[in-house]
Amino acid sequence: MHIEHKRWARLVHGRLELVCNEDRSMAMGVMVGDSATGRASLFPRNARRRGAATEQVTRANEGEGAPHMQTALFAAGAGPKGVSLSEEEAHALKTWFLLSYRTQIGETVRIDCELSRPKRFADGFVVEWGKRIPLPALTMDGIEPLNDDGPGEINIPVDFR
Repeated sequence: MHIEHKRWARLVHGRLELVCNEDRSMAMGVMVGDSATGRASLFPRNARRRGAATEQVTRANEGEGAPHMQTALFAAGAGPKGVSLSEEEAHALKTWFLLSYRTQIGETVRIDCELSRPKRFADGFVVEWGKRIPLPALTMDGIEPLNDDGPGEINIPVDFR
């Protein structure tokens, strides 16, 4: 919606996909967090190891490193709605991630979320966040499990030779 209506644009490098605002000062991405996600008194981590691109945007958030390191991050084309950044824009870009953590108890699903800016990265994980904005948890009832084959077991006879 932001791309269509607010003049945001895609930034892509490898497996890291972000969107950035019109003045190229802020970018946002998504990331799966752990059980501490959305809880202000706890310190979440990303659930799965992240790569060099996430490390680069984390370093840029704190103003570390030379501008050319960040420019290479967004040099690849991002399709018709994508942009490339100048060295100055890349160095000034602040990146936020929407972290989410999903739990299911019975037929109820709870999704805890927060919007957070990574501050320190080590061994594939964000180990410290700068600003964190916990969001209200989403709860949904009556979720149907995927690939439900019905109440009975599947029995496939196999003849042995």
